[in-house]
Amino acid sequence: MVIGASGFLGAHVARRLDALGAQVFALSRSVPDLGGGITNHRCDASDEGQVRAAFADIRPDVVYHLTSDSRGGREVELIPDSLRNDVAATLNVLLEAHRQKTPRIVLTASMEEPMGDAGTAVPSSPYAAAKWVTAGYARMLAALHGLPVVVLRLMMTYGPGQKDYKVIPATIRALLKGEAATLSSGVRPVDWVYVDEVTDAFVRAALVQGVGAESIDVGTGRLATVRDVASLIGEITGRQDLLRFGALGDRPMEMVRAAQTEPAERLLGWKANTDLRAGLEKTVAWYRDRL
Repeated sequence: MVIGASGFLGAHVARRLDALGAQVFALSRSVPDLGGGITNHRCDASDEGQVRAAFADIRPDVVYHLTSDSRGGREVELIPDSLRNDVAATLNVLLEAHRQKTPRIVLTASMEEPMGDAGTAVPSSPYAAAKWVTAGYARMLAALHGLPVVVLRLMMTYGPGQKDYKVIPATIRALLKGEAATLSSGVRPVDWVYVDEVTDAFVRAALVQGVGAESIDVGTGRLATVRDVASLIGEITGRQDLLRFGALGDRPMEMVRAAQTEPAERLLGWKANTDLRAGLEKTVAWYRDRL
């Protein structure tokens, strides 16, 4: 069961599982059409009744919970949607998985979660606060009630099919159209990881034993600034002249975090192998084909 299958990560994970021969049920508010042998279901994970009905109908062996309100803005207006689409939706899934004794749940955490102890750590956005809370609930349910959940903390995932407002697709689309790409100063360092690598980590997380609920970083362990990435896209498209750094303000309290790669190698047998330039070339080619 892939919840949030119409999203960027959900679609990639569902298609990879289908290609590997799994019986895949794709759940989303808007029924996704992912092709292959995937069975599509309409389900709003923030609705407890719909989640309960989906579990009763499908009886999954593995649940991937990938639905999220991933807007990273700082506005207070984002809090209600984040509570509904992240916190409530995740708890509905975790609790129903516990009731149904689902053998394995794979949950996504985020690089945007605050670091430090709980008494002093400050989330940088409604999204960061929500992911922090849901990962905490997962660990609690695992510790107190034996919930078989694996939590993957994703670094900045990119690749074909990402939401257009994200920095990489927005920059690629603008440059391929011959339009100016408006960017912040670009000084923020980020751990960028290609989506095909991330889907491999998701597949492995469903199969390994003895992992526990501590968040496992999924990333390269290397940092590159937003400016570096945008400049690479400019080189690949041949339109560096259209990059406009400083046209947008920098967000406050930006998280800088590189993946701790040892746990993923030890627990999942996983390591990111796609070079940043190679991943961006694949991504640009995908958008060029569609534009």
